[in-house]
Amino acid sequence: IDELKRHHLVRAEEVLSILAGKGWKSAYEVAAQMTWDMTYKSFDLFPVAQKWFATGEALAHLKYLERKGMIKKEFKETCFKYCKI
Repeated sequence: IDELKRHHLVRAEEVLSILAGKGWKSAYEVAAQMTWDMTYKSFDLFPVAQKWFATGEALAHLKYLERKGMIKKEFKETCFKYCKI
């Protein structure tokens, strides 16, 4: 359980650092910038199913950070996007 909690905190910090840049990012854009333990050279080369799983994990961290009041979410153009407060 402690290892899982540490992993979650590390990932949340990574998401915050990704959102620290300028502009708003979608969950997919956040997932594409996260570090993954995969053998592919880039997120673009991930199989489609793996991109779905990665985006789902990014969404979980984004939702957590939003509830903590550390990021905000707005509907921009065609999807929800996030930025650091």
